[in-house]
Amino acid sequence: MKGSEKCFFTVGELAGKVGVKVRTLQYYDKTGLLKSTLSEGGRRMYTRDDILKLQQILFLKSFGFSLEEINDKILKSKSSTDLKKVFTQQREILLEQIGYLNKIVNMLDTVITETKSGKEISIDKLMAIMELMKQGNPYTFVLRYFSDEQFKSIANRFDSSEEYTYFMSYAKEIFSQLDGLYCRNADPAGKEGQEFAARWWNMVNEFTKGDPGLLKTLLSAGGDIGSWPEEAKGVQHAIQHFLGKALDIYLQSNGIQLPEMEEKADD
Repeated sequence: MKGSEKCFFTVGELAGKVGVKVRTLQYYDKTGLLKSTLSEGGRRMYTRDDILKLQQILFLKSFGFSLEEINDKILKSKSSTDLKKVFTQQREILLEQIGYLNKIVNMLDTVITETKSGKEISIDKLMAIMELMKQGNPYTFVLRYFSDEQFKSIANRFDSSEEYTYFMSYAKEIFSQLDGLYCRNADPAGKEGQEFAARWWNMVNEFTKGDPGLLKTLLSAGGDIGSWPEEAKGVQHAIQHFLGKALDIYLQSNGIQLPEMEEKADD
């Protein structure tokens, strides 16, 4: 009838109307997701209902649902309870993906910040920063203070995964203890404070292996606490108001001079 809307569409017409490839429709037809109808002339045709179904498929696919989930769990769902379960599961998956992508963005922000620091930074160091961030280490920025030679020395020393894992676990435990002591307002000069200062100093020596250059670099990083990035802000107060005091008392009590102090004494 003249002026009536067209009721059937060829594969090419439907593809053009919805904005998908003909190959996609052929695949959906083959798998049974969107079956075409054979015309009297043997051509594969689609109805207006098929257009609506295809739009639903594409909409659901944009949310990350697989074609199998769309076909078996959504389009064939018999109740709203079934749909609620499917959509809730997908929501949890998307939240996990968002968290992962945010983590990647933070990693890239850190790397971008390092490249803007004004200092040349090697690709090895950048990769190490990203790897440590993947592991959730908030103190990766300390690597910026090490020269390439120092970084290579450290990397070679922790070439053993067992040694690296042990040290990182040990360091994490000590940082956790520091946070606990600071939150409890422990006395830096008291027994707990001095025992902790001894543990901290032993960790520093374990890391530096007696290398005065590495020790100076660590002290430089500690002295530059105001420039630490946001992810390390949480430990700043504990270091400034507890660890710094406890360590000063411990070093003086044990007659330990830091490299900077030795240089001043020689002047």
